Amino acid sequence: MKRSRIVFIGTGAFLLVGSLATAAQSGAETAERRTPAAHAYQNRYAGQRLARVVVKTDEQRRALESSGATVLNCHAGIGRMRVAATDAQIEFLRGRGLDVVVNQPDLQALIDAQRTPRAAGGDPFDDFFLDYHPYDGGTGSITWYLNELAVRYPTLASTFTIGNTPAGRPIRGVRVTSSVVTDKPAVVYFGAEHAREWIGTTIPAYFAHHLLSQYAIDPEIQDLVDNVEFFLIPVFNVEGYEYTWTDERLWRKNRRDNGDGTFGVDINRNWGEGWGGEGSSGVTSSLTYRGTGPFSEIETQRLRDFFIAHPNLRAQLDIHSFTQLILWPYASTPLLPPDQTYYDQVGKAMKSLIAGVHGLTYTAGPIYTTIYPAAGGSVDWTYVQRGVLSYSYECRDTGEFGFELPADQIIPNNEELLPAVLHLSDSDWVRAPIRMEYPDGVPNRMMVGDPTEIDVRIVNQTGTLEPGTAAVHYRFDGGLYSIAPLTPVAGDLYLATIPATSCGSSPEFYFTAETTDLELYSNPRGGAAEPYTAMVLLGMNVVVAEPMSSDPGWTTEGQWAWGIPTGAGTQNHDPTVGATGSQVYGYNLAGNYPNNLPARYLTSTPFDCTARFGVTLRYQRWLGVESNSNFDQATIEVSSNGVNWTPVWSASDTGDAVSDSAWTLHELDISSVADNQPTVYLRWGMGPTDGGLTYPGWNIDDVEILSAYCGNLEGDVNHDGTVDIFDILCVLDGFAGVFVTCAPEDVDLVPCPDGDAAVDIFDILAVLDAFSGDDVCP
Repeated sequence: MKRSRIVFIGTGAFLLVGSLATAAQSGAETAERRTPAAHAYQNRYAGQRLARVVVKTDEQRRALESSGATVLNCHAGIGRMRVAATDAQIEFLRGRGLDVVVNQPDLQALIDAQRTPRAAGGDPFDDFFLDYHPYDGGTGSITWYLNELAVRYPTLASTFTIGNTPAGRPIRGVRVTSSVVTDKPAVVYFGAEHAREWIGTTIPAYFAHHLLSQYAIDPEIQDLVDNVEFFLIPVFNVEGYEYTWTDERLWRKNRRDNGDGTFGVDINRNWGEGWGGEGSSGVTSSLTYRGTGPFSEIETQRLRDFFIAHPNLRAQLDIHSFTQLILWPYASTPLLPPDQTYYDQVGKAMKSLIAGVHGLTYTAGPIYTTIYPAAGGSVDWTYVQRGVLSYSYECRDTGEFGFELPADQIIPNNEELLPAVLHLSDSDWVRAPIRMEYPDGVPNRMMVGDPTEIDVRIVNQTGTLEPGTAAVHYRFDGGLYSIAPLTPVAGDLYLATIPATSCGSSPEFYFTAETTDLELYSNPRGGAAEPYTAMVLLGMNVVVAEPMSSDPGWTTEGQWAWGIPTGAGTQNHDPTVGATGSQVYGYNLAGNYPNNLPARYLTSTPFDCTARFGVTLRYQRWLGVESNSNFDQATIEVSSNGVNWTPVWSASDTGDAVSDSAWTLHELDISSVADNQPTVYLRWGMGPTDGGLTYPGWNIDDVEILSAYCGNLEGDVNHDGTVDIFDILCVLDGFAGVFVTCAPEDVDLVPCPDGDAAVDIFDILAVLDAFSGDDVCP
C-alpha cells in the first residue's frame, strides 16, 4: 500500500503526501522510519509544492489530519505550518477552510538546484562558497576544504577531530589561532546539528577562511586570532548530513537504529540539561525524539567531552536554519537566565550588525519564548554546566525557501553574519578575565544637582576580582579623571556613584577593576580613550503635544485612519476609546490587519527640533501584532528629511507577540536622529505580515516630543548650557516674530516665572542681564 511520507521542514510543517485515499491510513508514520534501501533519492518530491498552512481551530487541525497527509512538524496542533503538497492536497485543505499560500511551485526543482554546482569548471577552493558540498569524498568536499585551509595557512590553521561517529566517520573541524599567545580563551562554533540545515555548514568554514585570509591585513583580526583559539566544526551531525546527500534531502536527526523500525535521534534534544522536558519527545518516530537518556548519542558524547577537555572554552555558537533568529538560554523553561542582561546586550548588538550589511531583520531572544520550547538542547547544557556564553543562530530565510535556501544566498548570508560572529568572539565574556554588567543599563542622562547611581555586577571568569579595586573614573569638563571606589552591595553586585554636576558640563566616565593576578580590566575596553558619556539636564520640555482630539492631518497608507476605535478584533481586541478622549490613530479601527500586507505607514507632519537636545518620543500605545519569529512587523522610524528613515523600535525586538490589553505609555530616545534638526518626521509601520494569524494592530494616542533642558541657567533660551550671543539673537528674533531657532515660550522670559505670552523689550533686557551675569528673576 502506498504510504504518506513525513519530513519536517521548519518551525512549522511540510505535507508530503501520496494519494488522498491511501495516505489517510498512514498518519502515524514518519520519514524517520524509512531506511536508505527503501527509497531512491531522485524525484522523491516530484509534484510537491512548498506552501504555508495556518491551523486556527481544532476542527481545522482534524481536517488537516484527515486529509490523508502526515503532519510533518515537530508536533501537530494549532498554529502556522509550512507544507509541501500536491495540487490535490492543497485543494482538499482549501475546501475545508484552511488558508494555504504556495511559496514555491516545485520542491524537487529546489532540491535539484541545491545539488547542481554553479561553479562547474572553476577553482574548487576559490569558488567553494558558490555551492553546497557533501561532507567527504575528495576534492570539493567539506573535509577537503578544511584540509586545504590547513595546508595554505600552516602557521595558523590545523584540522582536528572531536571523535568518530557510530559508522566510523571522524567529526572534523579546523582550529584557527596563532602561537603569539599560548594561554588564551577559546570558542567553538558548529553547524548541521540538524542534518537538513545545509546553510549552517557554510558558516564555520566561511568564518575560518575570513580569519585566515585577513590575518596579515587587518590588525583587529590579527589581535583576535592571536588572543582567541577558534574551533570551527562545519558538520556536527555527520551521518545525518551524509544521508541528506544520498537518500533523503530533508532528514533531520542522526542515523541511530532505534530497534523498532525507526531511525534517528534529535541530538539537539539529547543534551543533559533539561533532558526529557518540554519540546522533546519519547516517541522514537518523532522528529524531536530525545533518545533513551541524556547523552545517549555518540555525537553529543563527543562534543560534551570536548567541552570538558577544553576548560578554556568561553563561547558557543550552534548554527541552525531557518527563520532569522539570534537565540540564547533557556530552551527548557520560560525563566530568564541570570545573565539575561548580558545576553540581551550582545544579542541586540549582533542583530544590529547583521541588519547593517544587507538590511535583513533577525529577531533576538531566549529560545523558549522566541521560537519554542526545546529541552535537552546544546545551548542550555553548555551555559549551565560549563559557564559558556551560548548562542544559536537560525539563518536565512523566513520561509520562502526554508531548508532549500538557494546556493546564491550562501555568500550574502555569510556576509551579514560575519560581523556578528566577530562581535561575539571579541566580547568580554570571551576575552576578559572578569566582566562588568549593568542590570539597569548605563545612563546617558544625569539630573542636575543629583548624584548618579549605577548598579554594577562584576563576574569572575578566568580571573578573580581583587577586593577593593573596582572603581568608576569620571570627569565633567575634560582634564583629569577623578576616581570613586564602587560600594559592595551583595554578592557580585556593586554601586557606582558619580557626584552631582551642573548644566553645561559634559560627563565622561568608565569603570576599572583588577584581578588577584594584577590584570587590569576596563569597561569600556578602551577606558579613558573611549568613555561612556551623558547629558546633564534638569527636566524635559514638551516640544510637541498631539492629543488626537482633532485630526492632525498626518499622511496615511492602507487602513491607517484617525477616528474612534470599535473594540473589534481578535486576541485582546482594539480599545473602544483613546487613552485620553475618544479619538486615536489606528490601523483598521474596525478589526485586525490583513494577511500578506506590505508595510503601510502613518507619517507625521514635520516637527521643529532646532536647538532641542535629548529629544524623546512619548506616546500611548495599544498594539496587537504577531511579532514572534518575524511573522508580522510593527515598527517606529524617525527621519530628519522624510526620505531616509532610522528604525527606533520594532515589535520583533520583544521576542514574542505583542498583545496589549490596556493603554501603555511608551517612551523612546530619538536624540540620535532628532537633536537640533529643523524637520523631524515620525512614522509608525504596520507590516509586512505573513499569511498566518492576524492581530488588531496599532492604536496610538497622546503623541509628545520632549527635549531635555537645564532650567536653572537663566537666559539660556536655546538650551545649549551657556548664555551667549546666540541666546541674545534668539530673543531678538522672537521680538521680530521669527521663531526658527528658539520657541516662543523659551524667549518669553519675564515677568517671572512664566512670562506674559509676548516677546518685548523687557525680555531683551532680561537676556542681556543674564549675559552680564545678573539675575533675571531675583
